[in-house]
Amino acid sequence: MEVIKAKPITAEGFAKYGEYLNLLDNDAVAAKSVLPPFGFFPDLIKLDFGGQTLPTISICQVKKTEKNIVAFMEAHRYTCEGLVALDGDIIIFVGPPPFGNPPQFTVKALEAFIVPKGGFVKLNPLIVHGTQYSVSADEVHVICMLPGRTFSNDMLFGMVEKDDDKAEIVL
Repeated sequence: MEVIKAKPITAEGFAKYGEYLNLLDNDAVAAKSVLPPFGFFPDLIKLDFGGQTLPTISICQVKKTEKNIVAFMEAHRYTCEGLVALDGDIIIFVGPPPFGNPPQFTVKALEAFIVPKGGFVKLNPLIVHGTQYSVSADEVHVICMLPGRTFSNDMLFGMVEKDDDKAEIVL
């Protein structure tokens, strides 16, 4: 089984997969805002939903597990995905696009990042990702922004069956 060490997320370190911004860091959001800082910071990150249906808000309920095992991976052909860690720190994993027909998913090139409470992550189209993991809380809620029904009309996915081909994410 592969072992992936989760590292703190930074905008620079995450740039090849999308964008990162701590929505609770007033200085960081003010620096990206088009308006002077007075408590409203509009249009911080553009989400391209590939011309599909209107964006929706979903909630992922993430429960603390004994081990953070990667056995399921997904990617979206045409749309990006937005994630916001609402009430706790989370770990995410990401990797380069899958290749082949059908697409082949592997844990070999994955990286893992710690996203703090209030952190926003934009995943570019075709970036491999999957479930999130709680860092310490028993339960964390994550906002997931996607076009409606993406799970049925724009999702590539793969399951890793053999334990030796899975990965464990550690802190």
